[in-house]
Amino acid sequence: MNLQAEIDNLFSSQMKKWEQLRNGIKQLDDTEEKVITWGDGFNVKIQFNPARMVSTSAKIDKESIENRPCFLCEANRPALQKGILFMEKYIILCNPFPILRNHLTIPLHSHVPQLIRNKVGDMLSLAEQLPDYVLFYNGPKCGASAPDHFHLQAGLKSPQLLQGDNVLRSCLMIESGNKSEVEELFEDVYQYLHHRQPKEDEPMMNIIAYIEQNRYKLNLFPRKAHRPRQYYENGSKQLLISPGALDMAGMIICVREEDFKKIGTHDIEDIYSQVSLPVI
Repeated sequence: MNLQAEIDNLFSSQMKKWEQLRNGIKQLDDTEEKVITWGDGFNVKIQFNPARMVSTSAKIDKESIENRPCFLCEANRPALQKGILFMEKYIILCNPFPILRNHLTIPLHSHVPQLIRNKVGDMLSLAEQLPDYVLFYNGPKCGASAPDHFHLQAGLKSPQLLQGDNVLRSCLMIESGNKSEVEELFEDVYQYLHHRQPKEDEPMMNIIAYIEQNRYKLNLFPRKAHRPRQYYENGSKQLLISPGALDMAGMIICVREEDFKKIGTHDIEDIYSQVSLPVI
């Protein structure tokens, strides 16, 4: 049985036994969406998904992280949450707070920090076996709600997530039929971004990876800020949006109805300009 079929069976089994997952998928079924389009063909899908409030509002400062149990460690995961072993070091889990169809969380067994260097090959190996999926990575200061435990995420492909560079935000696109070449090119980009942000443990970034026509594709979104200023505003000026990989690709998640209703073209352009790092 191939891995995609195993994942389908996992979702079927978990849906029967795990009420939290059933509720999460039902909430995804009921989400409202709207699309904003720019003249160059780029479009952004806005999703109203209140179930993502915990992730969007997550505190990632050192004290907060140290004072809460890691929800990706096996000892702290729900008893009903089961998974599939991958590469003898990852566990593929159904995400009970989905943004995408078949939303997966894929943590390492080991409790190690969220740092992607030397793990891009693992990401591409998983993409090989999941041709209908996108894999994505949120850096420790770029949308990861568990920056203390390395993990990837995945979900079924959608057009918004396969968009590359455009005038609204930077996207460095790496493509090759050779996995090793993609890893080498990523290392070159990593070194360049590290030079731009030498004080960071890891250059700020989000990554989308997938397979298309037997070619490996890696879209890397360099970042200069974790959250836009609107996140910290009060009253009507506030937009509680904390961009991760999906937001940067073109699927912005709103956890409050008032944000979903009022967000418009100018807001999106402004948010991207604040958090995206221009590259030359």
